[in-house]
Amino acid sequence: MLANGPELDRDASRQLVQQLFPNATLSDTVDGHLDFLNQPKNQVFVGCYGELRIVAHDELAIDYLSKVDRRWLDPTLGRTAYVHVTHSGVDWFAFSLWRKGRLVRSLSVSPDGGVQEQIGNPLSFEAPYWGGQFPVEVDDDREPYPLAFHPLDLSEASMLQHLGFQFGGNSNDWVCDPAEVPVARFAIQKAGWKLW
Repeated sequence: MLANGPELDRDASRQLVQQLFPNATLSDTVDGHLDFLNQPKNQVFVGCYGELRIVAHDELAIDYLSKVDRRWLDPTLGRTAYVHVTHSGVDWFAFSLWRKGRLVRSLSVSPDGGVQEQIGNPLSFEAPYWGGQFPVEVDDDREPYPLAFHPLDLSEASMLQHLGFQFGGNSNDWVCDPAEVPVARFAIQKAGWKLW
């Protein structure tokens, strides 16, 4: 869906934000791009490209994605929902995959916390990582890495599998350059919020 430079549908993007935040006041801000979706709490990135919808909001950045608020999984948004969260500062990665409102897979993993959540069977793209084909090399005088892989490496593989691009990796494998795909950005002021 992201191949060949998809066109951003701004009206549909605004309607989606209004559906997700029905009691909020929205303000358009400067567009972003898919290569940077790390937004402040009072902002949301939304990109509607035909049937594909991409949303980035702080509320989705939780350790246990199986507990994500159900409004993000509303069937009117689509039959498949993929949630992806990465925090490179602590080498944490989580993703979940929902089909027709049913959780198929949820994984949350970091070197300090280990496997925090693992629901459903590993997907095919995960197999080489769990199988030890991408071990983390450490100096001889350090303790072995606590996982069979680096979470951020699996994060990149998951993005390539589900979105068709990565933040690193081999761009020849991508369906698009995320830096060239615009997303609409909105400031959100919920009822009762005060911004100083």
